Formats: sequence, structure tokens, C-alpha cells
Amino acid sequence: MQVHPAIEMLRSKGAPQPRTDAALSAWRALPDVAQVLEELAAYGAGAPLSGLSRLSECIGAEARARGFAAGFLVPLMAAQRAEPLAQPRLGCSAATGIDRIRLGESGRAALTLAVFGRRSTVVPRSVLFEDCEAFEIVLAGRGQAICYRHGRGTIEHTKLDCSPGTRIVRTGIGDARQIIAVTRPLLVLQLTREAADPQPSREHALPDGGLIKTISACKRHSQRMVALGVLGALAHRPALDAIEQLALDGAEQRDLRWEAVRQLIGLDPARGCAVLTRLSERPADSLCEPAAKLHRQLLVSYPALAALEPA
Repeated sequence: MQVHPAIEMLRSKGAPQPRTDAALSAWRALPDVAQVLEELAAYGAGAPLSGLSRLSECIGAEARARGFAAGFLVPLMAAQRAEPLAQPRLGCSAATGIDRIRLGESGRAALTLAVFGRRSTVVPRSVLFEDCEAFEIVLAGRGQAICYRHGRGTIEHTKLDCSPGTRIVRTGIGDARQIIAVTRPLLVLQLTREAADPQPSREHALPDGGLIKTISACKRHSQRMVALGVLGALAHRPALDAIEQLALDGAEQRDLRWEAVRQLIGLDPARGCAVLTRLSERPADSLCEPAAKLHRQLLVSYPALAALEPA
């Protein structure tokens, strides 16, 4: 079997990429770029965007945004042609129809270049609202987006034609946007900042606005949710005491407690039903009503559980 020398070197030493590394270092050293990244750090620490002139111009003025992106892309692409196996030391991600490269990040903020591939017009069936600020400006391409605003029980929407210079702003949990059509690939510069104490993301059905699911915005919270699922899947009964304590702890997050209830019922139905009874007797508890409802449903669906109820 013949192995190309470049592949052999990649296997033994990794990809040589001095030009790629030099291109990134030179770009970051440019005075304008250094100032933008410095202000990105301030923004990520909580400073208002209105007081950060360089960052505001970079994401708000088309000419500045295009120059910022071009200053990054042109030398990097030249270096990548010379070093096709090199991997830029930047965060990258790809999914169906969208690719992203992280130009900079600090604290809760990130500056990203995103490319949306061609797609036919789609009719969204749901929309996800996330607790973050987002400022986007289209640098190239054409497409169509829908901007949503979640008000008092209603979801308002506005269609927007996207072309170079188009800006989209989301200010928090009540705003969302979806790219629904791309006739020419869209290149978008994005500035995002997570909330300091983010509310759970919520997916709503369209057009009626019914809540489909909530998703924790806290990494630690998500880890605990996964841990509960693993304990349940493994039928790990030694964890029953800790799971019951979590289910009854009114200071914990509601959806985390409800997941603990679910896993407790699966591991020990009698103990789970007892916890449902205790929760349904706490009028001030946010789980009081759903616990009482689930308890009634379980007794109807599984009459044998009634025998496990205390006399």
C-alpha cells in the first residue's frame, strides 16, 4: 500500500502549519482586531455594547464588518491552500446546512462567522427561544428569515429578506429568529452573549404557540439531568435516598425535581407514589398540582399501585 508523504507526516508528527498559525497571529495583532477582541472581553464580562465603539461598529456597520471578516479570511485561505491539512486553532462546528468558525470568545460572549448553505423555503413547525443577546449582520448572500417575538401568550412574527447589510437583533428570551430560505449562501457575522443567569430555553409549536419542551441553559443543571437518567437506566437503587431528597427540595429547579420524581417512580413505584402524595399536600410548591394530577393518572392506569398506598 502506498501512503502519500503528507499523510505519513500527519500520522507521525501532525500537520505542519506554520503559515496558518502565522496568518492567525498576524490577524490578531492588527490594531483594529486587537481592539475589537479587547472590547469583546469587556462585553463578555457584562459591559453594555453601547459603550464599546469598536465592537459596535464591527457588528453594526456593513463596511467595517466586511473589512473585519476579509482581514481574517483572505490570509487564512491563502495559508490553507499552502497547508491543506492544517487545522486553524479556532473553534469550529458544522451541522446540516450551517458551518461556524469562532473568531473570538471571552466570558459569556463570542464573535462568530457563520455560513448558511442553500436551502429551499421551509415552513417552521416550531421555534426555540433562548436567553441570550445576539447581533447579526449579513456580509454576503441572499435568503429569508423570520423574526419572532414572544409576548403574553402569543408569538408575533415578521418575515425579513436577507442581503448584504441586513441586521438582526435579539435582546433576550423573548426574541428568536430562523433562516427559512437561502438562494445564495449567507455569510453572517454574529455577536452573541449568554445571560448571566439564563432562563431555560423554550420550544413552542407554530402557529398556536403551545409549549413543546423546555431545555436547561445551565451546563451543571444539564449534567445533573443526564445523571438522573443514567441512574434510572442502570436501576441504581442505592441512589434512591438522594433522588427522593432532590425531588422534595423546593429550592432546586422545578424541571430537575420533576425528573427526579420520574426516575424515583421508575426505580421504586411505592416510594415514588409516596413522594407524589407528599408533594400534592404542599399548596405552595410548584409541583403540587402536577404531582396530584400524575398521582391520579397512575392510580387509574395501574390499579395495583393502590395496594402500595399507606392505609
